[in-house]
Amino acid sequence: MKAIINKTILLAIACFIGFNASAQNNDSLLRDNQVTVIKNFKPILSDAIKIPVNPNPEKPEYVKPIFTYDVAVKQYMFEPTIYTIKPLSMGTMLLPKLKGNYMKVGFGNNLTPVGEIYLNTVRNKQLQAGVFLKHLSSNGDLLYNNFSNNTIHTYVKKYGDKSNHGLEAYYHRNKINLYGYPNSDKNLPEDPSIVYHLYDVKSHSYNVLRDSSDKLSYRTDAGFYHFNNSNSFKENDASLKVQLRKTISTIPFELTSGIRLNNNSVKDTAANWNSFQRIYFDLNPQLFMISKEFYLKGGFNSTISSDSAGSQFHFYPKAEGAYYIIPNKLTVFAGFTGNLKPVTYRNVITENPFVTNISLLNTNTKIEVYGGLKGELGPQTNYKITSSSASVENLVTFVQDSFANGQTLLYETEKAKITTLSFELQHQMNEKFRFGLYTAVYGYELKTLKRAYSLPLFETKINLTYNIGDKFMLKLDMFYWGERYSRIGATDSLGNYQSKEIKLDPFVDLNFGVDYRYSKNLSAFLNFNNIANNKYQKYFTYPVYGINILGGFTFTF
Repeated sequence: MKAIINKTILLAIACFIGFNASAQNNDSLLRDNQVTVIKNFKPILSDAIKIPVNPNPEKPEYVKPIFTYDVAVKQYMFEPTIYTIKPLSMGTMLLPKLKGNYMKVGFGNNLTPVGEIYLNTVRNKQLQAGVFLKHLSSNGDLLYNNFSNNTIHTYVKKYGDKSNHGLEAYYHRNKINLYGYPNSDKNLPEDPSIVYHLYDVKSHSYNVLRDSSDKLSYRTDAGFYHFNNSNSFKENDASLKVQLRKTISTIPFELTSGIRLNNNSVKDTAANWNSFQRIYFDLNPQLFMISKEFYLKGGFNSTISSDSAGSQFHFYPKAEGAYYIIPNKLTVFAGFTGNLKPVTYRNVITENPFVTNISLLNTNTKIEVYGGLKGELGPQTNYKITSSSASVENLVTFVQDSFANGQTLLYETEKAKITTLSFELQHQMNEKFRFGLYTAVYGYELKTLKRAYSLPLFETKINLTYNIGDKFMLKLDMFYWGERYSRIGATDSLGNYQSKEIKLDPFVDLNFGVDYRYSKNLSAFLNFNNIANNKYQKYFTYPVYGINILGGFTFTF
């Protein structure tokens, strides 16, 4: 039985070996060297063995070479030689002598003498004083159009380490004649002359800051003037103004405040003097913001005005800003402001000396908006273009008075709109050549008046000087005013008063002068005024002189 089992096992082993050999010879997968694995393969990685020591690369060693030198040192013993040298000669004076005094004398056609003298203390670090005297008169080339001007001006200035002070006094006498219509139609027994006297005293004081701009700086200005025509009016005006400046947290701050008292006395037909007093108090603060690309400033103007009619408060906000598009070449700016300007006898007569009928009000600029461009066309040429629009109450105009000799002041009592477009150009080439140009166009929108009487619609001013070899100085001035309108009243056959408008033609006033410098102390001058001989009327019925020639000498000493 055991033998049968062993034979059976041997036979099974032989059959299994033969079957595997046959399968290896006939299976196509084995012929292509490909094995198909039926069971999923899960690889198992053994744990990495971490070396418990950080890498420590070798550091290269640098050996600094040591050099030794043998230098032979020799000592030299010597004694310095000291001797006296002659000082450099600076001449007899460290500073050149200044000639601050001069005298001018001349004469022209129409019996026109002119004389000036100026005396000055010249160079002084602590004190400066001077006096100036001038006379100019003419008999005129028309009936009664002669005039006479006399001026005396003195001043003294004191300079200190911490503050500066100044005082000046001024006297001016101006005699004019009312030679216009209707005087030309009357047989006047004597010259219809008017003499104005002005006495003016001013003082100022301000501190000097040397170490820091953050400290408080101040300036005070005080003044008093008396202006009169002894036959009709007297005006006294006293003022005090204080200006403070200080930088607070890098922002500059400025405050201007002042008080002004204006007193007027007018003679009536009964030879009595009637007084009229006005008081003004101003408070005007503003702040500044300045950078390399722009600047801004803003604040307000405020005025309290008081007279016999009562008191009134005026408030005007103001601001201005500019942006430097091209530094020093092109800047755009814009802003708005307003102010109250008292009308006084002095400023009216200064503008038009032929006015004899004056009522005193306040010109109130409610608001003025402006903007423009400014900059440089070159290193010696500056320009400015400005456009503005203002709302003005009590605009001053001038018309002819048909009942009294002279002109009368006429107000636009409602709000007048004034638009202005102006252009300025300045060019200077060292001391050899200078040129200046100003031109402006004006527009007026009025309510109570038909025209802005005697005010120009267009004006141009040109000033030119040319230096030829420091021997000849040529000067040219030109003034142009466009058309204007005036008005004159008349009574018709029925006794009714009617006004008539007069159109004033444009005019050009061209003046030429030449100075010849014979030496540093002596020079001669020759001026030709109104070369075109145009007897235009700046104010109606008051034609100016024709061509007039004035020549003379100037001495410095």
